[in-house]
Amino acid sequence: MQYGRSGDAARPERLAARIRQYHRADGIAERGFVRIGGIDQWITIRGNDRRNPAILILHGGPGDAQSPLAYLYRHWEKSFTVVQWDQRGAGRTYARYGNSTPDMTLDRIIEDGAEVANYARRHLHQDKVILLGHSWGSALGVYVLKRHPDLFSAFVGTGMLVNVQSMLRWHYAYSWARLTADHNERGLSELRQLGPPPYSTDAQKEVMRAWLDRYLAPADGLYLLSSVGLMLRDAKYSLHDFRELQAGHLSFSLPKMHLVLENIDLAALGYDMPVPFFIIDGQEDRITPPQIAARYFQRVKAPDKAMVLIPGAGHFAMMSNSDEFLEILLHRVRAALATD
Repeated sequence: MQYGRSGDAARPERLAARIRQYHRADGIAERGFVRIGGIDQWITIRGNDRRNPAILILHGGPGDAQSPLAYLYRHWEKSFTVVQWDQRGAGRTYARYGNSTPDMTLDRIIEDGAEVANYARRHLHQDKVILLGHSWGSALGVYVLKRHPDLFSAFVGTGMLVNVQSMLRWHYAYSWARLTADHNERGLSELRQLGPPPYSTDAQKEVMRAWLDRYLAPADGLYLLSSVGLMLRDAKYSLHDFRELQAGHLSFSLPKMHLVLENIDLAALGYDMPVPFFIIDGQEDRITPPQIAARYFQRVKAPDKAMVLIPGAGHFAMMSNSDEFLEILLHRVRAALATD
């Protein structure tokens, strides 16, 4: 059986037969294409006990699928059933359709997310699922939650993306301060010539991002260096799959969705949340700075809420510090559900 190849077509009625399944007692481990939003989309579901709360992960990007990194969450599977979804235009969903992927709009991806949540609820016989979004996925998650509140028992955002224009202005100010402290005249000259955002060209954005990348948290740098090897630990992922994953993210989804991304402003959706609302951020996140998330969080109204910072962690705290992240999920999020 081939996975992720654009020519590997299957009729919808045969999709169930294409999902690989192997069970341990009440456990579940499934991976395959499911019909979502009119196209086949890649979903993985893993857990030691399907009666545990299900947690649907919305990856970042747009287009930066994380299902190849399922290995990082194996220890989560004792307490949660972990559902990962390669969004429209991402990962193996992108590999199936390539640049012919249809309907790359925010509205369609919001509805895709609701359909995936409903699929997980029905498949696992659960009334609601926990929604966990990283970076772009954290903003997408708020959109999904606000439109379909009855599907979810709690929301968790990490690498919390609140307002992209505020984030870009913070990037400029932070990079300027660090370059000044380092007496880096070349960097200061380039930023002075560039000026503060907004930027109208990709070249300008690349200059800004290149200088910011020099000051990412060490934990983020280590994660980014090791993530390729971690993906390739999965015997079902090849170098070809990795190239397609990168193409879906950098060459397709980001260009298609850049205007949507640049206009994200969660405040415009209001601050009232229908379920317990949690932010778990890396304290050293330089990409989606927790300072911006904290101002947003202070205004959020929810049945229960908490914002927790993981010391030493950065934008990829969920991956680089997955043990600490799990402890917070257990002691804050799952505990909140138990008292609901």
